[in-house]
Amino acid sequence: MKNLVPKKVRAVVFAIFALGILAGGASYCWQSTPLAVLAMIIFMVALGIHLIFYRCPHCGKFLDRSTGDYCPYCGQQMDPEEPPQDK
Repeated sequence: MKNLVPKKVRAVVFAIFALGILAGGASYCWQSTPLAVLAMIIFMVALGIHLIFYRCPHCGKFLDRSTGDYCPYCGQQMDPEEPPQDK
């Protein structure tokens, strides 16, 4: 399986999570049990995507909440598509 860029995975997870918040809010406003169930399923999908795909593209370790430019485990640059920046 091709390693995904962590920034893109994080963006997808946030988008799915926002959709779950909207579904949860709609279920609260309309007192709809099916919408509440849908919101819970959406939250679980977002969590599953985060746990499965939010990994370092080099060493494959789970990044947890790391949002830096470099992997905290192997020190490699997270986004291999970006050219290295001079400091």
